[in-house]
Amino acid sequence: MRRFLILAKANLLMNLRNRATLFWNFAFPIGLILLYGVIWQPQIAWLAVGIVVLNLMSSGLLGDSTRLTNLRERGVLRRVHATPLPAWQLIAAYVLARLLLVLVQSAAIILAAVLICGARFSWAGLAAALPYALIGGLVFLMIGQLISAVAPSSGAAGAIGQALYFPLMFVSNLFLPLELLPRWLSTISSWTPATMLVDLIRPLLLPIPAAQTTLVNSMGLLCYGAVALVLAGRLFRWEQH
Repeated sequence: MRRFLILAKANLLMNLRNRATLFWNFAFPIGLILLYGVIWQPQIAWLAVGIVVLNLMSSGLLGDSTRLTNLRERGVLRRVHATPLPAWQLIAAYVLARLLLVLVQSAAIILAAVLICGARFSWAGLAAALPYALIGGLVFLMIGQLISAVAPSSGAAGAIGQALYFPLMFVSNLFLPLELLPRWLSTISSWTPATMLVDLIRPLLLPIPAAQTTLVNSMGLLCYGAVALVLAGRLFRWEQH
C-alpha cells in the first residue's frame, strides 16, 4: 500500500508540474464558464454541468489516452517492468492521481459558475452528484486506458481520443439539447457515456427531468467502465511492438 501511495503521489505531482495539463484542466474550462456566463447567463447552471462532464470526458479521452503511450514509447514502462511493480498497481496509481485532479477541476468549475456567473446549486444536490461524477471520471479514465493499450503510438492515441471526443461533445446533451438533434441521432446519443453521465447529474442540481431512469444510466455507465477495464487490463503492454 505504501508503494502504491508513493506512486500515486508521484503521478499527481507530475501532472501538477505540467503547465499544459494545468491550462487545459483549469484555465480552459473556467474560461469557458466565463464566456458562457457572458453570453448565456440565464442558462449558466445548465451549461456548467455540461462543462464538468466535458472535462471528465477530455481527461480520459484526450489526456489519459496519450500519457502512458508516451511513457511506453520512451521506454519508461520497460524499465518499470524490470521492477517488482505489477501492472495493475501502476495503472491504479496513475488513474487515482488523474481522478483526484479531475475532481478538483470539477469543483473549480462549479465554484467559478457560482461565484462569478451567479449559478445556484444546493449543497444536497452537489453531495448527491459527487458519486456520479466519481464514477463518470473513472469510466472515462478507463476508456482512456483502453485507447492507450490499443494505440500503436501516442500520436495514434491522440487521434483516436479526438475522434471520440469531438463528436461526443456536440451530441451528448452537454451544450446542445437532444431535442434539437434529428430523432435517429438523439436515440443513438442517449446511449453514449457522456449523455448518461450528464443525465444523472443535471436532475440532481436543476429542476429538470432525466431522459432515462437513474438505474438505466447508472448500469450503462458501469457497463462501459467494466468493459473498458477488462480490455485495458488484457491488452496492456509494457513495450512497443
